[in-house]
Amino acid sequence: MNRSLFFIALLFMTLIASCTNSELESQSKEVTMLIVTRDSLETVFAQNKFDSLNYWRQEASNIELSIKRNYYATKVDQNLSRKMNRFKSLQEIIDAESELGGEGEYEEEEKEMTLGRRMMLLNSGFKKEKISLENLQSDLENKLLDSKKSNIYIQSERMKVKQMENQLTQYLFVKNTELTEYIKLCKELRVFADSISKKS
Repeated sequence: MNRSLFFIALLFMTLIASCTNSELESQSKEVTMLIVTRDSLETVFAQNKFDSLNYWRQEASNIELSIKRNYYATKVDQNLSRKMNRFKSLQEIIDAESELGGEGEYEEEEKEMTLGRRMMLLNSGFKKEKISLENLQSDLENKLLDSKKSNIYIQSERMKVKQMENQLTQYLFVKNTELTEYIKLCKELRVFADSISKKS
């Protein structure tokens, strides 16, 4: 009778250990997948970095100053007026405050965030998430967390990676649409500013 109870207990403990190992393996795989996703997002970001913000900020200021100094008109040029209005509204994407502020959460709405701020948040986010995921992976390998805590941490990291993916999507949209239009306008207005500067 005692031998039967011993074997039943042993079988029960083996089943529990097997389930625990299976769950741990599943959690480790999920963290590995999150690391791969984070690394892929960072690679896309690195391939799409825009390093000329300061140049275009200064160029915009120079163009505006040149037009103010040299443009005299007896009547309003509607085409130029439209271009200048659009130019000024697009300047907000490389606004001088785009690089300011700490690394904390940014409360401004996504659509109002400047390109420089988006870049700063992505740089900071990738670094923090790399450390966070490596720590979680290490804790799982060393069995420092129980299953419930592991699942909570994994869910939290999954949400952070998803948020970074959304931030990267927004950054790429602004860079590939508004910034492209802004640079095109800058070049057109530079030609105009140079032409009126020669006349005066």
